[in-house]
Amino acid sequence: MIKINSIYDLNNYNFENFKFIINDNNVQINNSKEKCNITIEYNTNKILKTIETIEKLTGLKIQLSSISSDELLSFIENKGFSKTLWNPIGKAMHQYNMIEEGDRVAVGVSGGKDSLTVLNALVRIQKISKVNFEIIPIHIHPVEEGSKYGEIIEYCKNLGLTLQVFETTLSEMLFENKDIKNPCFLCARIRRGLLYRVMKEQNINKLALGHHKDDIIETFLLNVFYQGNMNVMKPKYISEEYGVTVIRPLAFVEEKDTIKYSKKLNLPILPNECPYETSDNSRRLKVKNIIKEISQENPEIRSVILNSIKELLY
Repeated sequence: MIKINSIYDLNNYNFENFKFIINDNNVQINNSKEKCNITIEYNTNKILKTIETIEKLTGLKIQLSSISSDELLSFIENKGFSKTLWNPIGKAMHQYNMIEEGDRVAVGVSGGKDSLTVLNALVRIQKISKVNFEIIPIHIHPVEEGSKYGEIIEYCKNLGLTLQVFETTLSEMLFENKDIKNPCFLCARIRRGLLYRVMKEQNINKLALGHHKDDIIETFLLNVFYQGNMNVMKPKYISEEYGVTVIRPLAFVEEKDTIKYSKKLNLPILPNECPYETSDNSRRLKVKNIIKEISQENPEIRSVILNSIKELLY
């Protein structure tokens, strides 16, 4: 992987048996092994397409540090994600009327694949729709993990956004108290409370979260198996306590597709240092594995479960 500010940074760059020469309107690639030259014509307004071609021909992974506003939509949409991402996101946002004129939408950017996918989705909607709304990305960061969010700040800048970072001693509160039986639930509640407080201070009326289809059905089954109720994670609801609307644009998107998308775009994902995420004692992991096992027989099991509880989602 090489990070560049412009296509000219590749001039005289050597990668394996390839050498790049950048001219005003083309890229010349010299292949010393095959003893041949390849010329790629390019337009300064379509640098991303040129980079994609270079990657296919050479295998060199290239990250552009700055994306022009003209190419931003092309970068976000990429290729091959209409059916798995953009269509189901559009369906969920329309069905639950998630975005309205004049909304100020906070995005809870955890640094994971799902929250960054939601961020991209909202920027896409902002560019292609006629609805005027504002996007405010917010990151709640445990100080114990150090300042590892620099790449996310830069990524947001590329999207034309400013990431707000609020540091907290979350890990200390959760994991040093052995009397806490459900740290995951408490962690989510504390993070959400911090987000709500910031939103109230800044007059932000909506909060977009990265929960996807898998999260919704897993939460439903967790409540059925362990709590004896049928509570669900709704795609849209109003928090009466804080007076804000919570939306989940990925409600109809499966986790495997956010994984594919994040890898394709090389999103700046923060490493997950939560000790409970992969713990053998994690109830959510147990439910996730049950669904995974059933999906071997019925690949549509997630959609089947979601459809069976659709009346509960409103």
